[in-house]
Order: sequence, then C-alpha cells, then structure tokens
Amino acid sequence: MRPSLWSSVLMAGSCLAQGDIAALLASQDDLSTLLELVGLVDGLADKLAAASNITIVAPTNEAFAAIPRNTPEGEAVEYKNDSIAIGALLANHVFQGVYPASVITDIPTFAQTLLDDSYVNYRQPFSNFTGGAYNGLVKNGDDVCVLSGEQTVSTVTEADIKLGEGITIHKIDTVLSFGAPFQLFTFRAGYLAMNAALEAAELNFALGETGADVKGLNISDFTIFVPTDEAFKSIGSVLETADMATLQDVLRYHIIPNNVIFSPSLGNVTVPSLQGTNLTFTVLPDGSAWVNNARITFPNTILYNGIAHVIDTVLSPGPFDRTSFEPSEPVADRLAFPNATSVASLPFSSVSFAFGTNLETYTSTPELLKTVAAVATGSAMAKPTGQLNATATMTGEMPLFTGAGSALWPSAGLVGAVAVGIAALIVV
Repeated sequence: MRPSLWSSVLMAGSCLAQGDIAALLASQDDLSTLLELVGLVDGLADKLAAASNITIVAPTNEAFAAIPRNTPEGEAVEYKNDSIAIGALLANHVFQGVYPASVITDIPTFAQTLLDDSYVNYRQPFSNFTGGAYNGLVKNGDDVCVLSGEQTVSTVTEADIKLGEGITIHKIDTVLSFGAPFQLFTFRAGYLAMNAALEAAELNFALGETGADVKGLNISDFTIFVPTDEAFKSIGSVLETADMATLQDVLRYHIIPNNVIFSPSLGNVTVPSLQGTNLTFTVLPDGSAWVNNARITFPNTILYNGIAHVIDTVLSPGPFDRTSFEPSEPVADRLAFPNATSVASLPFSSVSFAFGTNLETYTSTPELLKTVAAVATGSAMAKPTGQLNATATMTGEMPLFTGAGSALWPSAGLVGAVAVGIAALIVV
C-alpha cells in the first residue's frame, strides 16, 4: 500500500468543501466509473454530501471492469439497468465509522457497512444482517486489505483520502463481493458433507437461500461451525446408525443463533448453541482458537446473513470440560465421538446447489485468508472467562469509530425482508 494525503489529489492546490464527494470523485480519473454509478442511485450524491463518520472503499475503474458480468451487480454495472443492484453494491463499500489505515492491524477488524436488507431486486436480496452487512479490514505486510464475501480480498492502492473530518476514502483494486448463502458457500468451498447433512436433517429452516422453492424459514445473524468432509468421515460409523433426531441435534449444536461472532472477539467463554447446550471456546497463547475440542482452521467466512468458521472435528452436544482439553493431541485423538470409526462414504449425499445455476467453485483460496491471524496473541488476547453476548461480539469498534452513517443512505424502498426470528424456528 502506498498511503497518500489528500493533498496529492487536489488540483492546483484547490480545496474541496467537506462533503463534496462528487467533486472529489470527479478529480480522480481512475474513479470515473464510481462517480457514474453514484449518479444512478437517486439521492445518493446528496446523501453522501451530508455524510459523516463513514469510510468509503472506492473501487477503481479497472476494478469495476473486472466484475464478472454474469452476476446481478456485474450486469447492472455493464448495462446501468438495475439501480437496486448498484445501490446494494455501493452500500457494501461504505463502512459505518472512520477507519484510517493507521488503525488497521494484522488482526482483522470486522465492521458493518450500509448494506441492509432493503436491497431486493427481481432476482435476490443482497444481504440480511441486522444493522448492515459486514466486511473486514486487515494489514497484510505493508498493505491494507479488505475482506468480503466469496473469499474476496481487495488491496488498498491509495489510502486516507480525507473529505473533511468525517469521511475517509481508500481506493481498492477489487470490487467487494456479497456474502453467499451458507449452502452455496459450502458447495463452492467443497464442504459437501456439511451441505449434505443439512439437506438430510430437514431442520425446517434455510440459511440464506431465497425463492419460492426454498423449504423452511430463513434465519439471520447466526454463527455456524463447519466440519470438514474428513471430520464427518472420521465419525462415519456414528452417522450410519444415527436417527433423524440425533442428526438434527448434532447440527443444531453447530449453530449459534442471534450472535455474530468473529474470531477476534473470542476468549475463554461459553455461548449457548441453537441445540441448547453451551459451546466452550478456548483461545491459546499461540493465537489458535478452539470450540470444545475442535480447532478453528479457517475462520470468519462472511455469508449472506451469518458467519462461518471451519473446524477440524464434528462437535457432539453435551457439557465440555475445558480442564480435559488437550490441544496438542492429533485430530484422531480429539474426536467428540470417541468410539466412532471412519468410513469411505457418508450415508447422505444429496447436496444443495449441486444442480443449480451457480456452479462456480473456489479454485484457489487467497493466501491471506489461509494465514491471517484468528485472534491476538500474548497479553493482547487475554480476556476474562465469562459469557459472550451479542454486544461483545460486534467487532470493528476501533478507537476512531465515531458513529454510524446508516441513516444517511437511501433505502432501496422495497418490501422483501426474508429473515424471521430464530425463536419461530425452534418449534418445528
């Protein structure tokens, strides 16, 4: 990253008035596409002119040109024909709060954007988090990067362009992506066993899928733990004999309702699962994070309406005694089902999205996502034992966060909230 003061973008030493976002964008040759898109959303330029306490990550013209044209947002950018998709795309690039490059560290900060559930076009809603969708900010060597859905990593190419006291702009090289529905994510990422287990369990709720043919009720603001295919196969003998009620119980134990938990928020705490029994979290001095006896191996995947963490063993409902925790043991000795034996193939195989239209899979995972620290290490990570609640898990509250700007953003103005309360799902 090559940070730049705003003076480097002013022409002939002139000074733009605070909030004159259109003039600032017009002064940047590489932001002309962004300026054009802002003009397509009714009232947006005026709203931004009055905004404060926001951080805009601004894709360059090259970034917009690279958006796949077979997506709703790609088509909208190409043909300028869908102001809802464009509005959702732009809202996802505006963080609530001021995040200068100097406060970003190698521990990711996850903060909410102005993308809410009012953006619903004829194809789909774009996100469904209470208070706005999440994206992440993290240091990667000398660069600042932005993490978004679909394993997308954007790099800041020019940082800290100031517009008065309340708006910070960072240019980025890749347009941020929307979070995928959970089972679409598992299909694309190759976690087919979890996908198939949810299909087989018939829990009577969906995890972000939308449309008339979707069975069950949708939920939002959840945290879900995703065992790998190898983890499921390692307890295959148990799954082969499990009845429907047992399978449902196990899967509900992998879901935390109404609680968006990113890994930097974790400490030695317990949190109730959807199944009802507590999950026990442990954070070690080496920076590894654990849930019961399972290590979180790939944290913080941003979904359409929740957060997913990949783990290396399947969790078993029931009390967990942290004093018995042996993190140095190999995975085979940490099974939550100690008498289980491995199988070559699982008793369920029907996978959601396998025959849909979105068949792209993640061919490679950005190295940053593989290596980024899950939690702080040493004294910075120490947290008291206790109960983790919704307030404590809303990360991104950096010292320079000076307030939310969500009220300044023009709503899409459409009916289409697809989420319902988790309480309604428990009675099935």
